[in-house]
Amino acid sequence: GTVELDPKLRSQAAETDTVFIFARAPDGGPKFPLAAVRKQVKDLPTSFVLDDSMGMVSGTKLSSFPLVVVAARISKTGSANPSKGDLEGLTAPIPPGTKNLKIRIDSLHK
Repeated sequence: GTVELDPKLRSQAAETDTVFIFARAPDGGPKFPLAAVRKQVKDLPTSFVLDDSMGMVSGTKLSSFPLVVVAARISKTGSANPSKGDLEGLTAPIPPGTKNLKIRIDSLHK
């Protein structure tokens, strides 16, 4: 897929802010990311692939979940944990392996 930053929010992000692109289970599933990749705002727009090799917890595979939410978050602190003021965008629940995703970072984390 690809991730882009909404031009309306561009002024709220520094070039060196961390961008986390990750897949997680929908509500009711594990809270931790099932797969993740790290970039910087200066890399946007960027292409990405998430797969089982990028798992965050041993023994937990992205492909074993029927649906996942794919999200992109710009962290001002560099922390993987969301903070007030982070910028984010996400998909609706989709099957793992979905191709040609487009994620627009277009909202403020509250």
